Amino acid sequence: MDAIILCAGKGERLKPLTENRPKPMIPIAGKPILQHIIEKVEDLVDNIYIVVKYKKEKIIDYFKDYPKVKFLEQGDIEGTGEAVLTAKDYVSDEFLVINGDIIFEDDLRRFLKYKYAIAVKETKNPENFGVVVLDEENNIVEIQEKPKNPNSNLINAGIYKFDKKIFDLIEKTKISERGEREITDAIKQLIKEENVKGIKLEGYWNDVGRPWDVLEANKYLLNKINRDIKGKVEENVVIKGNVIIEENAIIKANSVIEGPAIIKKGSIIGPLAYIRPYTVLMENTFVGNSSEVKASIIMKNTKIPHLSYVGDSIIGENCNFGCNTITANLRFDDKPVKVNIKGKRVESVRKLGVIMGDNVKTGIQVSFMPGVKVGSNCWIGASCLIDRDIESNTFVYKKDELIKRKLY
Repeated sequence: MDAIILCAGKGERLKPLTENRPKPMIPIAGKPILQHIIEKVEDLVDNIYIVVKYKKEKIIDYFKDYPKVKFLEQGDIEGTGEAVLTAKDYVSDEFLVINGDIIFEDDLRRFLKYKYAIAVKETKNPENFGVVVLDEENNIVEIQEKPKNPNSNLINAGIYKFDKKIFDLIEKTKISERGEREITDAIKQLIKEENVKGIKLEGYWNDVGRPWDVLEANKYLLNKINRDIKGKVEENVVIKGNVIIEENAIIKANSVIEGPAIIKKGSIIGPLAYIRPYTVLMENTFVGNSSEVKASIIMKNTKIPHLSYVGDSIIGENCNFGCNTITANLRFDDKPVKVNIKGKRVESVRKLGVIMGDNVKTGIQVSFMPGVKVGSNCWIGASCLIDRDIESNTFVYKKDELIKRKLY
């Protein structure tokens, strides 16, 4: 038994987080999404084939020393079907296929006894997903792609059990006008010829497709951690609840940390810093004097030095905040924060701060409105109020009025 994990896509809806990394490498609860998936299946299979393409070196460098992991590169044709087909000459007769952007609780052992199976999950908004219709024996009889009037509240959860017959069916599917070959087309033919079981996933499942999905999955996983303090903790520090502080992290005097939270190695917190629940500080981050971070993911080598507030946000790698940088995370009318996703303004969740790419620098007293996205490699001058998305490689500064220009 082998596993194929699909990690070739670009993750457009998660920009700017995916400008410099593939979606499966976004950190959740202190490690990449892909690592969570590998840890779920590594004891069930002999080999794990990761299909890569976009920013492939990020995945290969991180997982190259994992004994069961092997890498396959998807070719010019896009689509999940083509990604699966990439592994045709490598996998065993029966194998799992897993999308590389999901967080799930089920251990998948029930899948192994079926020749053909697809994970399904109940949801309140099935029209946003591929809908699966089952018969009385839980065999799949129909798959609908984002239907306006779904016949079921069960959706395709992105986990499959196949044998090599699926490769023949994929090869017979037509390539779309967009140049994609989709696995769904092959599955529709498979359910005409074979019994394909719909296995209802037990426990938590999250299709991590939008920034607030990242934060929601982060909360779920942090609720599972146990207290483990290995770093240096100075005098008068208060640590409440389940908190992980890795070796070589330093918590300076008079700081407060409320779990669940993770502080990775090399990080420096305080003095007088306040780390609130559901926060993850990745390696070599710095949260300085009187700064507060709440329910956020701060990626590697980012500095939030002093008198700043970051709430319900995701901040990329190598960012540096000037003194008194503030992220707003709540609308006055208490309605869901609106976010631009692939050119459309959509509602997210009640509390959402800034979504920031890598290598961003802010001057002093910069403020971000809720739901703002800031591209990578931006400079934001002192005293700016950022109330709309900022493209990558942009310098925003305040003279007589707010001006934007490209950095070259």
